Amino acid sequence: MITFRTWTVGLAVALTLPYLVFAQEQKPKTLAEAKAAFTTADKALNEAWGAAKKALSESDFATLQIKQRDWMKYREDAARGANRDNGEAEGKLTAAYYETASEMTATRADWLRARVKNNDESLTGLWSDSFGGVLEIVQEKERLLFVINVVRGPTFHTGALSGVASWNSPLGWFSDKGRDKEKTEESNLIFIERSGAVLEIIGANTSHYHGARAYFDGEYCKVGVLDEKTKAEVIKAGESGEVGEEEEKK
Repeated sequence: MITFRTWTVGLAVALTLPYLVFAQEQKPKTLAEAKAAFTTADKALNEAWGAAKKALSESDFATLQIKQRDWMKYREDAARGANRDNGEAEGKLTAAYYETASEMTATRADWLRARVKNNDESLTGLWSDSFGGVLEIVQEKERLLFVINVVRGPTFHTGALSGVASWNSPLGWFSDKGRDKEKTEESNLIFIERSGAVLEIIGANTSHYHGARAYFDGEYCKVGVLDEKTKAEVIKAGESGEVGEEEEKK
C-alpha cells in the first residue's frame, strides 16, 4: 500500500468529485485522454474483480455482486452529474463524464484489492468506501482517533467529522455529547470490524456534520497507510474535534 495524503485535515471536504482525490488542481483531460484513462481503470477493476471472485467464499461473493451493481449505478449517476455540472446535454458523454468515471473506477479497484487482501491487524491507516467516503484512523489501544470526510454524488453533498471513539474489538463507539453546548441532539458513530478486512461505519443523528444527501455510513477498506505527519494531524483533529468551519448545507 502507498503512503499519501488525501486533503488537509480541517477542511470540510472542499472537493468537487465523489471519489478519493488529492487536494490539488489537475489539468483537464481531452475526451480521448479521458476515455483512455477510463479504459485503463476499467481493466484494473476487472482484474481486481477476478481476484475477489477467487478469494471470497461463494456467499460473500454473491453479496459483493449485489453491492457492485449498486456501485455501478452510483458511478453512472455521478459521472452524468459531472456532465451536467459542465453544462452538457444529458445524453452526451464528455471528458468530464469519463474522467469522473475513471477516477471512481480506480478507487473501486483499490477498494476491492483491499477487500480481499489486508493482513494488517492495526486499524491505523487510510480507509475508503469507494462511494466518496474517506476515513483516516490512528489506533491507540482502546481508542480510535479519526477524521472522516465524505462527498456524495451526483449532488456532491459533503460532510466532515473528527473525534475519538472508544474501541473494544470488534466494536467502536463515538459520541459528541457535551462537545457543543448549543447542540442539543447527540450524534454517534459506530465502528464495526467485519470479517474480510471491512470496517463498517453506522451513524446516528449525524446531519449536523454533513449536507442533506451526504452520510458517513459505509463499508470501508484500508487502501493506504499514514505517514507520521498525517498521524499527528489526525491525532490533533481527533482530540480537538475540529474539522474546520461547517460548509453550507446544500
